Amino acid sequence: MGTIDDVTSKTAQPATALITGADAGVGRSAAAALAEAGLAVTLAGRSKTRLDRVADEIREQKPNAQIDVLEFDLASISEIKEAAAEYLVSHDPWSALLNLAEVSGIGRRVLTEDGFEWNFGVNFLGHFALTGLLLPGAAQQAKVVSLTSARYRSTSIRFHDLRFDNGYKGSRAFAQSKRAQLLFARELDRRCRSTRARQYPHGVRSVALQREPLLANRLTHPLRRFGPSLDQIAGEAAAQLVIDDHGNGGELFAPAVAADHSGYPVRVTGLQLPEEQTEAKRLWRISDQLTRVTW
Repeated sequence: MGTIDDVTSKTAQPATALITGADAGVGRSAAAALAEAGLAVTLAGRSKTRLDRVADEIREQKPNAQIDVLEFDLASISEIKEAAAEYLVSHDPWSALLNLAEVSGIGRRVLTEDGFEWNFGVNFLGHFALTGLLLPGAAQQAKVVSLTSARYRSTSIRFHDLRFDNGYKGSRAFAQSKRAQLLFARELDRRCRSTRARQYPHGVRSVALQREPLLANRLTHPLRRFGPSLDQIAGEAAAQLVIDDHGNGGELFAPAVAADHSGYPVRVTGLQLPEEQTEAKRLWRISDQLTRVTW
């Protein structure tokens, strides 16, 4: 794994990262890896108690770690706005934003306080709003990492029924939210690279990380009983995407399961079809309207 110098050399500023979902799972693993590499880390989540516990655990492993916490709920656009404003006035420009929080396994249809289907609201729209609000505070050459899933392939965006008013299926709702995250990551990168879109910081790169290891890697190096969890592997891969230079933005990565059980991001091959770009642009316009965070 790289070090803080690898990130700082690109930004000319102290390397800082904000991680959603840092109180558990993939986010927690990524936070520990980035703190170990020397980045100043902000742990974001909806439970300050759990965030403080993770911060203490990281400090036990790295006593000089620079860690703070930011409590807010991705299911609430108003809380996201307050948290983003607080972060921007209290922190230096950020080097990395890792959108790693997610919900899954919702067996019945639930709506957020803003009226969004729960998976779509938390996994995607909350991160869409947060990223837009924080983007003015991005350092040069900053990176945004968004967590998706291999399940994105199983569906398209249900523009006619985003809330599943006409029949709910939890697995499809989750898949839709993960497809939205991938499309968002690619469209954000396209906009940041566009010379015509002056409202977006030039040099910011956006990538997506599939939480599941590639099938070939799982067959070649099956996870052993005492090996790391998939969350740990995906979290380490997310950290590597921040620290190391992994090509161009707009790409999809997945963790590799190496023989030594360490996670490392590898590109998921496949062409981006023109209809996906159309889908992504339409999704962006609708997300602007739904969240009322226009950017």
